[in-house]
Amino acid sequence: MLAQRFPRLYTVPLTSPLNEQTGTRRVIEMNRIFFFSSASLLLAAWLLNPALDYGTSSVDAAAASARTADAITAAVKKVASKLSVRQREKALFDFKDEERLNWHFIPRPRKGLALSEMNDAQKKLVQDLLLVSLGEKGARTVEEVRSLEGILRSIEGPNRRFSRDPEHYYLSIFGTPGSKEKWGWRFEGHHLCLNFTLQGKSVLSATPLFYGANPAMVENGSRKGLRVLGKVEDLAQQLMRSLDESQLKTALGKGKPEEVKATQAATYNARLPLGLPGSSMNEVQVKALTQLVLEHTGNLEKDLRKEMEISLTKNVADIQLAWRGKLGAGEGHSFIVHGPDFIISYANFQNNAAHIHSALRARKGEFGIDSEK
Repeated sequence: MLAQRFPRLYTVPLTSPLNEQTGTRRVIEMNRIFFFSSASLLLAAWLLNPALDYGTSSVDAAAASARTADAITAAVKKVASKLSVRQREKALFDFKDEERLNWHFIPRPRKGLALSEMNDAQKKLVQDLLLVSLGEKGARTVEEVRSLEGILRSIEGPNRRFSRDPEHYYLSIFGTPGSKEKWGWRFEGHHLCLNFTLQGKSVLSATPLFYGANPAMVENGSRKGLRVLGKVEDLAQQLMRSLDESQLKTALGKGKPEEVKATQAATYNARLPLGLPGSSMNEVQVKALTQLVLEHTGNLEKDLRKEMEISLTKNVADIQLAWRGKLGAGEGHSFIVHGPDFIISYANFQNNAAHIHSALRARKGEFGIDSEK
């Protein structure tokens, strides 16, 4: 069914054999899929209808959300059903296991079941899970992030500190998928962390959601020119260039660029800096800010991102943009965009501003924790 809906995503295996010349593995070539960006479509919809087109009633929205929860549940169940006893011992955890909240994007030893320990059929089922949870854009970004590990291996050479393997990404399932109790799953590795918590026919949380890119642009080889998070960088720079002197003074904070905050925290617990609010932007700038937010939320399946995006339209005047560091491509910088319901953190200052960290967080309810109180 998914192969019929997204035929271009199924043209090569999740991971193909090692390339002996470059030392990298070729992963899914999804960067040439021709479809309208979800961000552009949503922005156009907003200009015509501020309520967006998520359904004509709360009943429709609830039904759509339930369908997405059912699809994710079915995909996780299918993966779990095809695992061997030994694989299940690695992949399955109790929902209350402390490992559930032990998320991070750095290269480090991890629990869970690695792609390298799966056969091709099992990897295909993981790909299905990513598609129903993230949509085309998010699933493509996952594969592009993974592909950079092989490129890093080649750049760093035989004396590298870390293994740099596109297959060192781990699936973990917490609790019992489809039960009336809460359960969740995580897919994680270097520069990638996806966290989902569900209960019944509801997706309680789809964040923290983290993507990173190193190198920010591939300089050589068959993937030369690839910029995995390049659109985020371009949209942010475009917005900053549009600000006048007074706006820049408000948006720019003192000090050096800051790393993405509250990583490995179950709830966002860092101080949110004041910046330039949407109420102080003109129409063109508000549209640019909107596009920047959509580029981040667009890495989730549409029914999972709708609350953040509706909140964006309703509260755009209150959304703050806070920037640290230099202006212009190639110079270190970081920014935070935060509103009543979401927080976007972005940092690009390592390796001469060629190493990106980007996170989407919810202000409440991550990991289903608020509902546990």
